[in-house]
Parts: sequence; structure tokens; C-alpha cells
Amino acid sequence: MLSDGWYSVGIHPWDTEQPVTLGQLRALVADVRSPRVVAVGEAGFDRLRGGDMVTQSRLFRLHAKLARKLGKPLVIHCVRAFDLLLGEARRMRPRPGEWIVHGFRGKPELARQLLAAGIDISLGEKHHPELPGDVIPPERLYRESDAAQI
Repeated sequence: MLSDGWYSVGIHPWDTEQPVTLGQLRALVADVRSPRVVAVGEAGFDRLRGGDMVTQSRLFRLHAKLARKLGKPLVIHCVRAFDLLLGEARRMRPRPGEWIVHGFRGKPELARQLLAAGIDISLGEKHHPELPGDVIPPERLYRESDAAQI
């Protein structure tokens, strides 16, 4: 049960080292339907931590389909696996605003590839010095606070 506030709900790739249970999946679906949940995720891929890439890919697709069905954006965690993310984008064809890469720290060329694939970009304080500049259009750029007081 969610308390007051606004949330993003998902099963993080780091949490895939152990098998994801049916109970966890049911809880995810129930929680995502809450009006207090404004986004799905973090979901995604991490080659440094978490379960194998097959498991992470299956779970990513579930999150993406759920987000699309409910009309909520998908917040994406991606570490050293942008090839997998771009492959999923080719299959699922996200629209701008539908998928958002969280904490992007890549170079401008990768940002251009993500944008061309329909994936928006969110930047924290630690991002490539050449970004956003002319690379990311303002309507496709998100800023992160990481739960800091606003």
C-alpha cells in the first residue's frame, strides 16, 4: 500500500539476481495502477549488477508493456547495455515522452541515438559536459532531483 506522495514503481534490474516471484509481479501490477504512481520503473539493463540479460530483458518488456497500457512513462536504468535498450526500442517503437533514460551520463552520439529511437533523456548533476547543449531538445530533456527537497 502506497502512502502520500507521488511514485515511480518497478522492479529494478539490481533486484533480478534472485528469481522474481509471481507475488512480486502481481504487486507491481497492482501498485502501478495507483493514481499516486506517475511512472513505471526504474526498469532496464545493468551489465555490472543484477540477473542475467535474458531475465532483465523479459522484465524490461513487461514494464514497458505495462507502462504503455496505462499511459505512464517508463523510467529506464541502463548501465553498459545501451545496445539492448536500443534493440528493445526498435521492437517496441516508443514515442517521445514514453521512455526516459534516468541519470544519463553518455556522450552526445549516444544521446542522439537514443533520441532517434524515441527515447527521452534525464540528466542528473553528473552528465557529460557537452550535454545538453544543442544535442537534446528541451521538450525531450528531463532534470533529476533524486528526491532532493524542491
